[in-house]
Amino acid sequence: MELKITPQQKALVASYLRSALAAVVAVVATGNSDPKDIITAAVAAVAPPALRFLNPKDAAFGRGSKK
Repeated sequence: MELKITPQQKALVASYLRSALAAVVAVVATGNSDPKDIITAAVAAVAPPALRFLNPKDAAFGRGSKK
């Protein structure tokens, strides 16, 4: 089975990874090294790309976008 990933999907994943990295760095920068908090930050990073995906007017990631 071959998994086909569109450029739009790649961009969406890259957006999530940037958000997750920023969230994790922010938590660790405060001196917090609790794995639960770091994982929570990474999971919470789903919100920005998810909101973009749910917005049909978002030209890059929105549901039904032409890209």
